[in-house]
Amino acid sequence: MKRHLINIGLLLVLMLVCSCTDNITIDTPVGKKRPVVEGSFTDEYKQHEIILSYTSELYVDSMEMISNAIVYIEGAGDTIYFYEREDAPGHYLSDSVAGKKSHWYHLEVNVSENTLLDWPIRMYADSYMPKNVDHIDSIRLLPLLNEEGIPFVDESAAVCVCPYFQTLSDPNMKYNVELFLNGNKFKNRPSQLMNLFSMQGYAGYYFNGPEMLEDNVEVPVGIMNKSYMHEGYVVGLKMHSITRDYQYFLYNQKLSVGSNPIMGAFPANITNIFSNCDAIGWFSTTSVVYAEAIYHEE
Repeated sequence: MKRHLINIGLLLVLMLVCSCTDNITIDTPVGKKRPVVEGSFTDEYKQHEIILSYTSELYVDSMEMISNAIVYIEGAGDTIYFYEREDAPGHYLSDSVAGKKSHWYHLEVNVSENTLLDWPIRMYADSYMPKNVDHIDSIRLLPLLNEEGIPFVDESAAVCVCPYFQTLSDPNMKYNVELFLNGNKFKNRPSQLMNLFSMQGYAGYYFNGPEMLEDNVEVPVGIMNKSYMHEGYVVGLKMHSITRDYQYFLYNQKLSVGSNPIMGAFPANITNIFSNCDAIGWFSTTSVVYAEAIYHEE
């Protein structure tokens, strides 16, 4: 009889659980609104961009942008002004200009019209543009040779991007890699697994040269999914020479689990933006080298 009552009780609980169809809203704490600065400046001759916005709540897709700001960069004897795009509020572009390696750059942002404070907002950052190699001599696109396997990568469908260039003697140099396919940035998951690497252990060698290789296996700096590639496609490799602080910032972004609070806590914000109102974000200055290769099907 006792077991019979227990079974009835379990059945009732199961029926209650299965009958719950209402959506459950999790009450997550909302932090105070803060300005966000996103921007980069390189030694590429092009228009550079600074993006200004405010933080938003979880599950809110739209962002409040910061318009009518005065934005400029000073460094290497130059002052570069940024102008807000008419078609994209909060997005500020410079004229076509190139930065100079081995120089400090200072970003200055002043906002008089804002929805956060009753007084003007001032935000600023300082960033050093590291040196870089002069050029990449060539790129080979090779099948992945990996005994242990890399997570999320199908070895039979992976293409390794292996550059050849003379490294500098500085072991502290660090790179952020961007891959391109026919001129468009390549963002599939395998390409994101290896886009940060250090010259520690490689400095002074000819990268992927005979004196560096072990077991005649080239060292890739990126991986691409073969299913996106066809005969004659152009693979582009852009290597940004970055500072150690910017490397930590990028690692921090990789550790972010997204906007789902059930998956875990967000990492602490890493920022190099100083302000009178607790602004966050990152202003980076990087030196860039670029090279291309043609993909040929086996």
